[in-house]
Amino acid sequence: MSDQKSSKQWILPLLIIPLLLLLFTAYLVLNYANGRPIFSMPFSSEETTTQSSTSSQQADLEKRLKLANGEIKKLRVQATEQADVLQAKEQEVVRLIAERDRLKKTPVTPAATSEETDKKKKAANVTDVYAEMPPKEAANILNELSPTEVVPIIQDIDAEQQAAIMAKMDPKKAAALTQLLAVE
Repeated sequence: MSDQKSSKQWILPLLIIPLLLLLFTAYLVLNYANGRPIFSMPFSSEETTTQSSTSSQQADLEKRLKLANGEIKKLRVQATEQADVLQAKEQEVVRLIAERDRLKKTPVTPAATSEETDKKKKAANVTDVYAEMPPKEAANILNELSPTEVVPIIQDIDAEQQAAIMAKMDPKKAAALTQLLAVE
């Protein structure tokens, strides 16, 4: 019986000691794999670190959320303002297009410059002078001018007065004047 007892005594240290060493090695490897210090309390310090980091992360997230909400409000206000500006510009474009169409439909009358109006006034004065003269005297004076110079003067005189003046003019000049008046 002592032989059996002695064999049991040897089995116990031979099995238990390697088993304990194996468990200790596994513990070290698992701690290293999880990123924990090798000799630390598994739950106590980790929980406090996790809680403090979680609360600081939460505070940081809340700050970022407030900043983001403020930025969103600013962007919404800007978008509203830009939409109002865009609507005003669209209305202006519609108004300008309508004005362009209206101007296209109206006949174009060139604006007379002051030089043109002065020339027309002077020509009207000269025309009035020749219209008041007796036809024979007007014909003698107009015979001395070229037909191109006579046309602006005589074209505004009434038809009877024109006929009387041209009857008294040189026939060749009267013919040239008639051709120019027919073109005008």
